[in-house]
Amino acid sequence: MIRLGEKQELFIVRKAEFGVYLAASPEEKSEVVLLPAKQVPEESEIGEAVTVFIYRDSRDRLIATVREPKLQMGQVAELYVAQTGKIGAFLDWGLEKDLLLPFRQQRGKVEQGDKVLVSLYIDKSDRLCATMNVYENLRADSPYGPE
Repeated sequence: MIRLGEKQELFIVRKAEFGVYLAASPEEKSEVVLLPAKQVPEESEIGEAVTVFIYRDSRDRLIATVREPKLQMGQVAELYVAQTGKIGAFLDWGLEKDLLLPFRQQRGKVEQGDKVLVSLYIDKSDRLCATMNVYENLRADSPYGPE
């Protein structure tokens, strides 16, 4: 099963001009996700395993990346606000598409350039979003504390 918001090892099951399709096992063909051509490791072959992070692109399609996001499900991280908009703030989390921090998940007003402590959740539309309600994801050995 392909898990949104997590790094996982998937297998190349099909090659295309624009990338490769990955699945949870070499035999799986029904649930696949695209890894764009510019991120496919050189000399990759069908059946090989690739470690990727799964998120949604700007068209809400599942997409894989070999890039390392600054935040994954179950983690807490400080991210910079790249910009603000009509539906919330957008955070730089190290991927091509910025991460939405909806207004209702903000604890006070945030502005471009601010650094905010957030965790990930999957919204009702099955998209990854950020929340500043991070208490359930904090650990006793967390590097974050009062300034």
